[in-house]
Amino acid sequence: MSERRAIGGVGSETMKVGIGYSENPDSAEAGTRVAREALAQSGADRCDIVLLFSTARHDAQALRDAVASVVGAGVPIVGGWSVGAISSECFGYAGDQVVLAALTLGNVACDLLVEGDLACGEYPVGQRLGRRLAALGANRNSPVLLFYDSADHSGSSPHLILATPLIDGIENGLGFLPNLVGCGLMGDMIAQPTLQWTGEGIGECKALALLFSGGIRLDSIVMHGCKPATGYHTVTAADGATILEIDGVPALDFVRSIMGESIPVEDYGLFLTFGMNKGDKWGPFDEESYVNRLCLSVDEARNGLTMFEADMVTGTEFQIMHRSIDMDYIAPRVERCFARLEGRKPRFALYINCTGRAAGYAGIDSEDAVAIQKAIAGRAPLLGLYSGVEIGQIMGRARALDWTGVFCLLSAPS
Repeated sequence: MSERRAIGGVGSETMKVGIGYSENPDSAEAGTRVAREALAQSGADRCDIVLLFSTARHDAQALRDAVASVVGAGVPIVGGWSVGAISSECFGYAGDQVVLAALTLGNVACDLLVEGDLACGEYPVGQRLGRRLAALGANRNSPVLLFYDSADHSGSSPHLILATPLIDGIENGLGFLPNLVGCGLMGDMIAQPTLQWTGEGIGECKALALLFSGGIRLDSIVMHGCKPATGYHTVTAADGATILEIDGVPALDFVRSIMGESIPVEDYGLFLTFGMNKGDKWGPFDEESYVNRLCLSVDEARNGLTMFEADMVTGTEFQIMHRSIDMDYIAPRVERCFARLEGRKPRFALYINCTGRAAGYAGIDSEDAVAIQKAIAGRAPLLGLYSGVEIGQIMGRARALDWTGVFCLLSAPS
């Protein structure tokens, strides 16, 4: 089912954004609090659209109803369950976190596009979104936020919904890719069913796209946190998202030969990371050219490795990556994004963070959410969420990413 909602684009005032955050386990109370807090922070008495993310511990309907009781029943509420949430001052995950952005658009216009049936195929859903974006006049610089359900639970066992064919479908339907960022939503670390707020209701297995126009611009930068630990190797056999052979050797045997006994095979899932260099193969390391792919699980029956995407096909060259998060590296990256504004006014900051980068899952002492908060230093209202898959710009093209943070700024002319 396809839906479209045109929002904003009226008046002379520019965009205003306020953020609300809560860890109240009572969904009704949490929804009321975040909505009131966001409106108060924005300085507006109303809003045009709400972005809402919470963990799966909340009742999706009760939370939505509470938000609607504050912002108004006719205001579209867009988002879904996530592993955790971030605001300018708070962050948390795996608990009762809720974060909300109330956007008063003013002279900025926003089209909300909803496409269902992701379980029936990501590529055709992407094609339909692309055609609809084309009909709305989207160009290569058009800011688009994409949030999709990252797991299909309609069958006897869940399987991942892949971002790469979804993005490829958008490119096919539109003829090119716009300035697209986004993420795959999941309600917790074990990918329980994700419920989404789709504007006017609640659903699942949908792709939600927000197309902005009216002078608004999107700048983004990717936080990688991975460097090559080996030379290049080649996938010599694969089946969908499962790598079966590397350099002619069964994939598990190959990785064992590299890793030794330091990491048990059962720990490869959500740890083992491969990097695909989209730039100069023999040039100096340039993280801006890398797409990193995370291992989801081990397929011991076939001696294979199942990845988060199905793009590591036969013939793909890659390197095993060493994962680390250098907190001193984050502030300069954020500053580079602000430097691109060239006098424009930042209106809204969005941070999409891989759940695996959270200290509680990564086994580190520091949180990159805190580094992001300090780097922004109150220059823009911040909404962040912990995701399953991130979509960011690598070498001028939207790509599915793993083990990354994608920092985005929406800005307007001063």
